Amino acid sequence: MVGINIYKIDSDKSVPFYQNLCSNMKRVGETRSFKRVNERNMTVNYTCTLYTSIPSKDKELSWNWVLEEFNQEKKCIPPAPRGIVVFQNEDNTLYAITFGNAFFLVDKFCDRDFGFRFARKLEYDNIKTTTLTTPDSHRNKTVNTYIDYNELEFDSGESFAKLKAKVKLPDNFTLYKASIEVGTSIRFSTSNNTLDGLLDLILHIEHVISHEADKCNIPMFTKVKDADKITRLDEELNKAILSNATQINFSELEIIGATEIFNHNDCEYLFKYQGKQYRTSALTNEELKSFCANNQLDYGPLMLNATVTVLNDNTPVHSHRIKELIDYTNDSELCLLSKGVWYQYNQDYLTYLRDSINEIEVRYDPKFDFSEQIYNEFINQQYILEYTNNNIDCKIANKESIIKLLKHKYYTERAFNIICSKSGDFINFDRNTNTIGTAKVEPMDLYQKKEHTICAVKFGNVSSKLCYAIDQSLAALKLCKQNQIHVNDTSLTVTSVALWFILERQTHIEDEKGRPQLDELDMLMLKNRLDQWKKEVRLRGYKPLVYINYRK
Repeated sequence: MVGINIYKIDSDKSVPFYQNLCSNMKRVGETRSFKRVNERNMTVNYTCTLYTSIPSKDKELSWNWVLEEFNQEKKCIPPAPRGIVVFQNEDNTLYAITFGNAFFLVDKFCDRDFGFRFARKLEYDNIKTTTLTTPDSHRNKTVNTYIDYNELEFDSGESFAKLKAKVKLPDNFTLYKASIEVGTSIRFSTSNNTLDGLLDLILHIEHVISHEADKCNIPMFTKVKDADKITRLDEELNKAILSNATQINFSELEIIGATEIFNHNDCEYLFKYQGKQYRTSALTNEELKSFCANNQLDYGPLMLNATVTVLNDNTPVHSHRIKELIDYTNDSELCLLSKGVWYQYNQDYLTYLRDSINEIEVRYDPKFDFSEQIYNEFINQQYILEYTNNNIDCKIANKESIIKLLKHKYYTERAFNIICSKSGDFINFDRNTNTIGTAKVEPMDLYQKKEHTICAVKFGNVSSKLCYAIDQSLAALKLCKQNQIHVNDTSLTVTSVALWFILERQTHIEDEKGRPQLDELDMLMLKNRLDQWKKEVRLRGYKPLVYINYRK
């Protein structure tokens, strides 16, 4: 039985794919030729080429120090060999079959939708393992294992990165065995270990993708191919980098082809840019900024163009551009940057996400809309209370300077919270903090007395601002015990948890019946976070609510 790992090469990356092969591997043997008759009864020619890398220099054992402690000689071991078989037809369609750890060389050039285009066409007899990606979540990858289960299970906000399963095959089917693994590549087990057998397997995959109907929905991401759109996305990414709205994310778990790669704690990182190098045990934004400061480098261009090599036992394992380590969601374009490539959320994903956030009760009460007029009136009232009524000599400082100080003291959110508390419906807990471990947490901004609701308030017009309220609300959930929350010396009953968004926009999102529709917001990252927040609130036994108001 032979394990076969098949990639399809992205048609836009065929030239760099071959360049990478030639610089890292050696072409060996003669090119083989094959002929096949297609469904239109036309003969199609295929070529097949082998590339190998068999290092001649041994490397030291990483635990030679143990041998030395026992007065034993150091040992060296040969590095693992690797190989790639490349099939190419007359239309320059390329497939690569990898052996050893050669998948590291191929994965960055592959058609990333290939595996799951095939997986959608199959019926499953037994699901073994799934790996799911959850964008904009602290749990960005989840591995699930199953026993005697045949349904593809996923939740809203999740997309598939890897699938391992047994599929239903026709009687007397011999091309491959029922167990397969799908990621950016497809891994089969087959007893036909010939080049003819490999080509038959490739042609079978092409036929299934082209002619079979979808048997299941699989939410995933589709690569963006429009050059103008990619340019726009890169320009927006550069702005986000300069405003510190991005984070490097070197995941503990990566799916390379159909293989799970766990990054080891003892790895080191070597990044290079403009002839300068920096070695570190932690790859973070702070480390990169320090590197830039020490070498008079611009942070923005470095984040897009520097390369990082992962070292294990001082041996390079694989390399990335920094851009390939950034996870970033562009709200307006409904796109996600992952591994340096822009992806569009597919309709399955967006449909499940929309249905999920539609389960959240959303309320709008116009009396809590905010405006510059309301804010200025509040500031003037505070001026009278804090200065005029206290007989403070306002001539010492002119009124304009005092108003400026008051606006600094009573920023918009603080003013809003005080105004709401004066309505009698809410108690103001803004700026009151509790401690979780060594961290200070603000449990809530407002407490709604009638329905026992803790509220996190945020003004904003983009996901990155509004998501702060979600972080605050999730932290507050950790303080809730047995439907109670303690703030300072006050114990409050909690039945509902609310996010209160004051949208800085003129266009309202209510339907004809006056009900706010969260799906109308062009904020994909916020919707992803709302979906996760809703699940967490429900899991702890509370009712999730969203209040919507507007800053006019």
